Amino acid sequence: MSSNRVPITASPLTSDWNTVRYSDRGWPQFLDSITISGLRGWRGETVEFRFPVTAIAGENGAGKSTVLKAAAAAYGASGVTDKMRVFYPDDFFPNTPWEQVEKVNLVYQFHQGVSSYTLSLRKPSKRWRGMPERAGRSVFFLDISRTQPIDTLIGYGKIAKQSTFRGDETEFPDADRNMLARIMNKSYVAGRMAKYEQKQIGILSTPEGEYSNFHQGAGEDTTTDLVTLLRAAPRNSLVVIDEIESSLHPRAQRRLMAELFSIAHSQRIQFILSTHSPYILEQLPTEARIYIQLERGGMRDVIYGVTPEFAMSLMDDVDHTELTLYCEDKEAAVMVEALISYERPDLRRRITITPVGPASTVKTLGRLAQDNKLPGRSVAVLDADQGEAVGCIRLPGTIAPEREVFQNPDEDYWDAVAQRLGVRAGDLLDAVEDAKHLENHHAWSRRVAENLGPRVRTDRVWEDAVSVWAQSVVGESERAEFAEKISDLLS
Repeated sequence: MSSNRVPITASPLTSDWNTVRYSDRGWPQFLDSITISGLRGWRGETVEFRFPVTAIAGENGAGKSTVLKAAAAAYGASGVTDKMRVFYPDDFFPNTPWEQVEKVNLVYQFHQGVSSYTLSLRKPSKRWRGMPERAGRSVFFLDISRTQPIDTLIGYGKIAKQSTFRGDETEFPDADRNMLARIMNKSYVAGRMAKYEQKQIGILSTPEGEYSNFHQGAGEDTTTDLVTLLRAAPRNSLVVIDEIESSLHPRAQRRLMAELFSIAHSQRIQFILSTHSPYILEQLPTEARIYIQLERGGMRDVIYGVTPEFAMSLMDDVDHTELTLYCEDKEAAVMVEALISYERPDLRRRITITPVGPASTVKTLGRLAQDNKLPGRSVAVLDADQGEAVGCIRLPGTIAPEREVFQNPDEDYWDAVAQRLGVRAGDLLDAVEDAKHLENHHAWSRRVAENLGPRVRTDRVWEDAVSVWAQSVVGESERAEFAEKISDLLS
């Protein structure tokens, strides 16, 4: 690798976002939301952007690209001498011989410093209204056409055959070359971008030799262009990228996201992305994940905080079970499975248990399930510390799952757990007492496993503790009632 610097993770970005958010020290320019009406089937649904790097997932046709294009048209020129391209709605939503774009309303909520503003771009008939009111901001938009191999584009073959052509070339600064090296996990000794008219050709040099876009893989080609764009993006810009993962393998996708976090943190840039990749979604904090669910009648539901597993399950047609149970996280999923497996093992093969995100997401899915707006039969399962909600059932108990399990004072219970784990009961009790000093109860299982030594996995601690809890702590009637609710749904 050309650089030993470790890319920043989402943690420092999250810390700054939570503390300085819209101030001059944070993101003084930020697009908060878009409400879309009368455009490509949108009927007044709102998409909120709750983090500096946000990714939108959904099936083809759900409207991800429409959101991205509407975002790119939100701002005007950032200054009188601004040479950056300014996007207009007609760039993305033109009239054609087959469609007339009219009766459209795009409503934007955005921050300029600590003040919040609303802008409406309207096209009642022939002309867009509201353009002069657009705030100034540098905006960059990369659509899916960037993934088309350079040697397939019209006119590029002619350039490649001009042996004397060098064009207007710009050397890659070391920082950009090192960024590309980190993403692609390759060593580059040099790099530059040649420009001919409006066409760009990346030329890279490795210890093995020099080669251009004509002889690069698609992932290397598109990433070179992306690095070039990021170099040009001024502080506080908006960068919109369609299908961010295109042509990159999973490890490269993760490394690319680390670089975007670093740039968003250092340059206070806002990124809005679309994706079909679980590897992209799993890098993002909960508030940065959005799923657009297209209903049968054409309406859209915008679901926030989805897990990668849930997003992938909705985008996959494979359906091997009769009922899907949506719960908050993997810990809750283990609880559900233990209860059903102990009380009604005949039901286990008929259900799928999917972690989806925080309680707000579970409640949203419960409502959608109740209204038959999700594919297949489904129900949402809330943690015991949550109140009643439409389309939801609750886990047994009264408090959060980790507290329900680890705050049990019964020594016989811990003897049984220790026996399953293959450790001494005293050591386990000491490990649990230490873990409970952590304020974040979600970290208790990990701390217990760390205290017990490297041979005990975090997942194993939770699974064994929950298994004993489901058998010996939960009352027979309460366990049977939970299983019966699921059985009734299967009936």
